[in-house]
Amino acid sequence: MFDRRYSLWRFPEDISEEQIWLSWLVRLRWVAILAQSVTVAFTFGLLSYPAQTIPALGVLIVILIIANFWAIRTLNQQRPIRESALLGQLGLDVSVLTGFFVLCGGHHNPFTPLFLVHIAMGAVMLTPRKATVLSVIVSLCYLLTHSVYLPLHLSRHSLGSEALQRIGDVTAFTITTTAITVFVAGLAWSLQHRKQQLLDQRERTARTDRLRSVGTMAAGAAHELNTPLSTMGLRTMRLQRRHQDPDSVRDAEVILEQLQRCTRIVDQLLISAGDPSASGLERTSLADLVRQGVALWSKSTQMRITVDDDRQETQVELPRVAFIQAFINLLENARQAQEVAASNTPIIVRLSTRDQYGVIEILDRGCGLPDAADQVGTPFFTTKVNGTGLGVFVAQTVADGAGGGLQYNRREGGGTHATWWFPRL
Repeated sequence: MFDRRYSLWRFPEDISEEQIWLSWLVRLRWVAILAQSVTVAFTFGLLSYPAQTIPALGVLIVILIIANFWAIRTLNQQRPIRESALLGQLGLDVSVLTGFFVLCGGHHNPFTPLFLVHIAMGAVMLTPRKATVLSVIVSLCYLLTHSVYLPLHLSRHSLGSEALQRIGDVTAFTITTTAITVFVAGLAWSLQHRKQQLLDQRERTARTDRLRSVGTMAAGAAHELNTPLSTMGLRTMRLQRRHQDPDSVRDAEVILEQLQRCTRIVDQLLISAGDPSASGLERTSLADLVRQGVALWSKSTQMRITVDDDRQETQVELPRVAFIQAFINLLENARQAQEVAASNTPIIVRLSTRDQYGVIEILDRGCGLPDAADQVGTPFFTTKVNGTGLGVFVAQTVADGAGGGLQYNRREGGGTHATWWFPRL
């Protein structure tokens, strides 16, 4: 529901290796487009047929721009990228670069070492076989610049042909080495960052598996306890009917009260384990659930709260007890965050509909999200001294079980903005 898209210049690192390759190709291609545009501007007076050559060079630059937008669209759509597509992209760049040299001096152009950048990119991105194919393509294109080209008239420049050639050679060498260094170093950093992300993800998965094992044990124990607790309750009520003396009646009432308490604890174990059957799914109004949760939470705190309802009475199917407990956990997190920040601003709860979802937003002016914001909702992750790290996790479990989700963001002006959404009926 709340997706994140790529921009023209900034790409997230949590993507596949092929997407990393393509994202770096896009970055370097923007630099190539800029460099070629500047080169055309400076060499305008040296071209053999400027009136005919300039439009052709412009077409080549437009081709690169279109290819870049196609690559960005592919990244935005998060489609799988095949290695043959990467080879095609590199081949296109080599072809355009060849056309650029054919129109601008052929092999005499001092910038022909730029072909080496594509060979280096292919060696890193592609399998040995496809990298060899790319090397053959580059070699053929380089040979083509020896036989088919329009000469540059260096004598037209005030510096003279020898000085221009020397400056061009130094500039081309500098650009080539810089491009290869930046590409390889940046790519190595991206891969190292991705490796660290995979290690972190593996650790989070291991913690989640441990929690799931504990939850499974708790759920199993709770289900097993339900039967003897029910039997004890029935037997106690029978004894209560048989013995009507005041002492026996009082003892039976105490026993039944404690049995009910045990039953509530068992239900809470099932809810914490993520078992929606603990309270049963109900078709009800999302606003009614929110009002009930706010009423229960308000009994134990003096913190002010405002509820903004769009009055659409969104109908949902949720486990009532599990939802209310999770909702209270989120409100309690907001209250504690505001106490840390010494804020008396009312907590805001908004109800609305977006697309096919009923949305609950909880806004506070508390201490905000921690530095490790991406860890929020991970089992056992907490910034509280006495916290368990399960409150947000349970809320996430309730939302996931219903087909919704939970998202935390930093609120403009300070605080936290929690968005909790569920499918509408």
